[in-house]
Parts: sequence; structure tokens; C-alpha cells
Amino acid sequence: SSGINAEWPLRPGYKEPDKIYVVGNGAPKALSINRTTFEVSASPCPTGLTTGQSIEGVVGIISLPLTQYLIVITEKVDLGSIDGVSSIWKMTKFELVPFHESRNATADLVQLNNKYLDLLHKTLSLPTFFFSYTYDVSLSVQAAHDQRQSDHHKAMSAIERTDERFVWNKYLLKDLECDRDLHGYCLPIAYGVLSITTCSLNGKTFEYVLVSRRNWHRMGVRYFVRGADDTGDVANFVETEQIVRCDGNIASHVNTRGSIPLYWSQRSDITYKPYITFHSQNKQKEVFMKHMERQVALYGPNTMVSLIDDKGKEKDICRSLTYIAGQKSYEGIRYIHFDFHKECGKNKWHNLAKLMKEIEVDIDGNGYFFRDNRGEVQSRQSGVVRTNCIDCLDRTNVVQGLIAKRVLTHQFQRLSILPPGQEIHQTSQFEFIFKNRWADNGDGIALQYTGTPALKSDFTRTGVRTKKGLLHDGVKSMKRYVQNNFLDGGKQDGYDLLLGVYRYNPGELSPLALQKHPIAVFLPTLMAICFALFILKLVMPSDTWTAQLSHLAVYLTSIYVLWKLCIRNGEHLVDQPRLFQTLALAKRQ
Repeated sequence: SSGINAEWPLRPGYKEPDKIYVVGNGAPKALSINRTTFEVSASPCPTGLTTGQSIEGVVGIISLPLTQYLIVITEKVDLGSIDGVSSIWKMTKFELVPFHESRNATADLVQLNNKYLDLLHKTLSLPTFFFSYTYDVSLSVQAAHDQRQSDHHKAMSAIERTDERFVWNKYLLKDLECDRDLHGYCLPIAYGVLSITTCSLNGKTFEYVLVSRRNWHRMGVRYFVRGADDTGDVANFVETEQIVRCDGNIASHVNTRGSIPLYWSQRSDITYKPYITFHSQNKQKEVFMKHMERQVALYGPNTMVSLIDDKGKEKDICRSLTYIAGQKSYEGIRYIHFDFHKECGKNKWHNLAKLMKEIEVDIDGNGYFFRDNRGEVQSRQSGVVRTNCIDCLDRTNVVQGLIAKRVLTHQFQRLSILPPGQEIHQTSQFEFIFKNRWADNGDGIALQYTGTPALKSDFTRTGVRTKKGLLHDGVKSMKRYVQNNFLDGGKQDGYDLLLGVYRYNPGELSPLALQKHPIAVFLPTLMAICFALFILKLVMPSDTWTAQLSHLAVYLTSIYVLWKLCIRNGEHLVDQPRLFQTLALAKRQ
């Protein structure tokens, strides 16, 4: 029989004709999957198994049209260590092992199954999924310390101690989590950005870590998932933690970002910047409070910094947020609006100092977590700055980097990496590392949400805005337009499938089996033909100027009319998600 042989710190595994086993080294029970009944259970460790391909971890189980699949990690790369002991690994290759090999399935069912497999492969291949066998990648340093101090810590398994917001395979592990004997096989996997850099400054060697954990609740791509849902979760919520480890001491600081916590959307419609639409106006304050009260419970007092425009397409949502968030009756919430484009436009980047001056009391008052080399906690972070713009990307990256720089200066001075009075901008070698790590962090978060690196990254990397940076931003903006309008539907479907937002039901017609709207084929084809004829007429002119001009006028008029029709029918031309969002829209209509 063919086999899977896993050699990782807990669990080798094997595939037999009637069962799939994953067996932990020295574990009392094995993960057993019956390939006929699909039953997943803990069983006595079998003997005499064949060996084969090595695997590195179990991602989970998912049901697709043909069968269920066990998703396993087959290759990993060491990213370094956050605590100096445990390795953090990046998943680089994976495999979907079918419970059952179906030989009698129809061609249509096989084709449908392959469409789902393609979505999963593309999503699991995105950078960066990371994990650790002995370090909880879902928790900040302070949260992990608090977890270890709790009375029930020792009675909990590793998967039970996690912050489920950042465990991206939570849904895939549901069949294993329901049996405590299988908890040892549950490997929490996070998705986001992680860098670990060994640095040297003023004779001190230390580790500089920057980790962004992406919340999987209300996960999606730029124009298909915006704002808040009924549970108070928001789009593009990311917890970013900056960690310094030096001489056995560890210092940590957390920033958060997240979409504006109101009911709003901004669906792609082939225009460059779609209009913002509000929903459930009478419930806006309710959902705002639902989100923010949870943030205060998790992080302490929140300084909510909004960087959106007070004019143009952002004006209405800016004023709605300011009206709701600016009320003084909220406990633990302080709202600040800073019109980034107005204040920093025309290269007036020095105006960012005005914002930093306004929030420096909050930053310093929140403090940071510090545990000395004796294991004693000397200080804690008591609050957080929550930053947003419209996308929570480009403007947000710039401001979060400035906040992190201020905190890091205090941490370095406490660790004697910097002497009193010296600041990071006076250390050219480390400042280069700091700026580039924050720019890489912004690029990674932006790639996951929009499909391109962040804008304004030249300022994050160098501290100045350059003509070359403006040119690069123009190219990125055009790539975003193409990605967000014509490529993002499948990416959204991949997220929804992986996270269990959409679950395949054999009793329902799969949305992937539905055909696209005829307009999606008809209008672009006609427009391409008219444009080709226009170009052809320029290359091969008519015999007379009158005929030439009349032909060109006809083609230009046709192109113009067709373009107007494209704008009017933009929602049909956009690459729309076809799984959960299609079903949700159908139920509302």
C-alpha cells in the first residue's frame, strides 16, 4: 500500500487501504480515519504500518463533492524563534489526502470537485501561513504570559489555549477538536506577516520581531468585505506585535487595525473607486459599540485614530463615524480624526508630527509589556491604538510605524541598547532595518487584502516621499484596479471555503456550477471588436478623409456607448465571488 510517514515533533502518519493513521511519537492514541465510513476517531496506535512520504503537521479536514480530504503540511521553512527556544515555521508545501478514491463519479462531479480543489490550493499557497509545535503563534507575549498564570492553564490542551481569532484552521480542525484524545494532533496555524531579525547596536545583540496576525472572522478581499457584520467583527482586522528580546529580557507592544466598525460596503463595479453604501442606518451605533466594547475587553482602553478624508467619496462615512465615535459617553474609547490626505498632501509629511503630538499621551500611557531575565513582569501594556483608513493599509501603515518607533525608543533605552537621549533615527544601521521591516509588514498585509504591495511604502522605508515612489504607486494602483475588479472573486471564494464561511452541501446546487451572466461575455466581446476595428482603420485608412473620419467616428461612438453600458452593468462584468456571497445575496432578494 502507499504511505505517508510523518516525522515531526509529535506525530508520524500513514495511509493504509482501509484507514489513514497519524501516530504521535510515544502518544497513547493515534488519529484514525476510516476510509469507508469517513469516521474520525482516536484509536490505539497500530503496528506494522508501511512508511512513505514525510509530513510536518495536520492542517485539518474538509468536505468536497467527491470525498473528504485530510490536509497535511509536507514542507516547512524555519523563520526563527520569538522566545529564543521554540522555532516558528512557515508552511511551504501541503497535500490534500482523499479519504476515498472515487472511480465511479461522473465527469461533471469530478470537474466540480477540481474547481474546489483549485480554490483551496491557491488559498493555502498564499504567504504567509506560520505555526510552531511549542509556541502559541496566536497569542501576544503578554496574552501568553497571562494565559500561563491562569488557574486552568495546565488542564487545557494547546488548541484550547489559543486565541481562536487568529487560528486560521479552526474550522478545519472541528472534527479533531471534538475529541480531547485528538487535541495533540491539532496544530494551530496563523496567517499574516512575520519577520525575525538578529540585530546589533551599540555593542548589544538582540532579536527584533515584527508579527502581524490576521483575524479570520469577516475575512475577505478589499471591495468584497468592508465594515462590520452583525457580530461586531470587522474586515481586515490585524493585530501587529513588535517584540525585542535582549539578554534574556523581552519587551512587547501591540497595535491594531481594522475596517471602520459600521455597516457599509463598497462593491466593485469596474469604476476606479466605487461609491460607499451604508446599510442598517438605525443600527450603526449598536454595531459600533458591539465591536469597540469587545476591543476594550481584549486590549484595554482604545485610542481610535481615523485617517479618512472629510471630502469626496469618504466624506459621508467620515462624518458618520465622527458623529458616532466622537460622543464623550463611551468608557475606554477616545476618538481622533486626522485627515491624512489633507494634512500630508503636497509632500507636507511633517504634519504627521501634529498627530503624534496629539496621541503621544495615549501611547506612553498605554505602556508596553516587559519581562526581565528573571521571569518577572516589570510593566504591562494597558491599552492600544486602533488605526483605520478606508482600506486600513497605506495610510495606516505609515502611522503605525511612527507609533512603533516611539515605543521602541523607550524599550531600547530600558534595555540599554540606546543611551538616554539617543533616538532610533540617530542610528542609521538599525533605522534602515526598522523602516524596511515595517514597510515589508505593510506590503504583506496589503498583498493579502488587495493583491499588491502597499502604497506610500517609500516613505515608510526612507522617511521621504520620492518621484520614483509616486511612479511605483501609480503602477500598484493600476494593478489593484485589475486585481480588485477582474481577479478577486476567486480569491474571496478561496477564503470562504477554507474558513468554513461556505460549506459544500451535496443537497444543493453548487454556485460554482452556475454560468456567468451573458452580459459578462457579450459586452466585453463587442467592445474588443469595436476597438480592434478602430485600430485597424488607423493602420489601414480609407481612400478619402471623409470616409476615414466617418468610420472612425462610428467606431469611437460605438466604443463610447459600449463603455457607458459597461459602467451601467459593472456588477456583472466584475469577477464576483460565487460561493457564500452569492448565496447570501440570493437570500436577501
